Amino acid sequence: MSFKKTILTVAAVGALTAATAVPAMALENEFHGMYKMKYFVSNFDNSAASYFGEGTGLTGNTAAAQTAALARGTSQTAVNYFEQRARLFYNAKANDDLKLVVAFEIDSVFGDRSQGGFTGVNTVGGTSGTVNSGTAFRNSGGALDTDSVNLETKWVHLDFNVPGVPMNVKVGTQAIKDSLKGVLFDCDAGGIWTSTKIGSNARVNVGYFRGYEGNGGDVNGGGTAGGIGFKMGVNNLDLAILEGKFNITKDISVGANYYGYFDYRSNAATILDHTLAVNADAKVGPVALSGFIAGQLGTTKNQSGSIVGSVNNSNESVDMSGIAANVAARVKVGPGTAKIAALYTSGDNGTSQTKNKSWLSLQQSVGGARLQSNAGALNTYNESGMMLLNRNAAAQGGSSDKEIAWTTNNRDQGLMLATIGYEATITPKLYANANVGFAWTARDRQNNQNDVGDTDAIKPLMTNSTTARNSNNYLGTEFNVETGYKLYDNLTASVQAAYVVLGDYYKGTNQIAGKAGTDPDNPYTARVVLSYVF
Repeated sequence: MSFKKTILTVAAVGALTAATAVPAMALENEFHGMYKMKYFVSNFDNSAASYFGEGTGLTGNTAAAQTAALARGTSQTAVNYFEQRARLFYNAKANDDLKLVVAFEIDSVFGDRSQGGFTGVNTVGGTSGTVNSGTAFRNSGGALDTDSVNLETKWVHLDFNVPGVPMNVKVGTQAIKDSLKGVLFDCDAGGIWTSTKIGSNARVNVGYFRGYEGNGGDVNGGGTAGGIGFKMGVNNLDLAILEGKFNITKDISVGANYYGYFDYRSNAATILDHTLAVNADAKVGPVALSGFIAGQLGTTKNQSGSIVGSVNNSNESVDMSGIAANVAARVKVGPGTAKIAALYTSGDNGTSQTKNKSWLSLQQSVGGARLQSNAGALNTYNESGMMLLNRNAAAQGGSSDKEIAWTTNNRDQGLMLATIGYEATITPKLYANANVGFAWTARDRQNNQNDVGDTDAIKPLMTNSTTARNSNNYLGTEFNVETGYKLYDNLTASVQAAYVVLGDYYKGTNQIAGKAGTDPDNPYTARVVLSYVF
């Protein structure tokens, strides 16, 4: 190659490099996130694979684990452990109208598992020479020498404003939460979300999310396990969202909502559920009011001969008609805010084979059943301020916190929850909160885990089941406090403590050997929290 050609080639490569570098140079990279460490002393919270060494095999934050723990009487042994969580957020921002959002999460418990290999089995290795074999999975890596494959991808979505239209669009895996304070769904999902401003006082949100791709109980969510003839987008779970919000005045706003839950997976039951709701917010003098009322209509079409969580053991379908309602008030008093709130989600008495009146909240359900006993909750109710009575993400929950009512469905029994509290800002660096809560099941079920003739999803997972009927549906009373101090603007140290006086719903349900038929111990938890936000 001649010298002239060489110079031209180098110049061309240089120009191309410069051209391709311009967008990268113009890109704004944003990093933020959080780190949280919690030390627990509790007879209810537990990071272990099974509850307090009872060997029941109930694992994780699941409906079965939460409700069966007390019924088995496993709230007997105090535990202490350290848990940490880190979340890292990266935004690749092209301009104010376009960015890519990526979020990662890392969870572990000091001393859990580490140095594992990819064996396909999430178990701890024995003494055969391997070091915790099979531990390459989420929520691990806190044992000696720490290393583990535990970086989770939480969100990946494109966030952009449509040119010339007052519409924001998010496409990809992202956080979604209903306008019912999370009692229907509050989770991460893959889909499309649009938010459009109409005039100066109204906004309309439209969303479509696909919860699962699957056929015949394919736990891999589609793919080759679907077999010959498998079609993506046919046997799946879809979630449709339509929300409208209108500001009547600067102090009063109202909203209307529609949520469609369509589960066409054919292994257990096809669920078609429609949730219609209205909500409102108002400020009357110093008082801030909020609330909603929602109703559900739908059908669970039985295809397997039985539906988990129902007494329906035939091939009949079940008509669903749930209700949820909430009212809350907040008012400035002294150095803080006083608050009061009430939540109702309907329950079912479990006697009908063709009707179910319980509130249907979203749950992880890979197998497609309406209420899987091992399903995780995908809903919250943060307004309560509770730490043990219900799932409240605002209490800085991690991967091992447990709640008595793990879902707002509460295993088809529904939930009635009344709470009162006070949040005080003592100094710019020091705060303190206190809450009291009272919880009931919404319906006395003929067939629940504590009653005669128990046939629901929990009993097969229990041993030495009691046959004593409980005297009422009162779950218990929670007292909790929290105080925190800002060591730096971004670093806060706090202490949390909660105690629940169990109600007669749990009377005589202890099933530990030698204590069968007695009352379980009252649950308690104490936590020291170190929280860094950047």
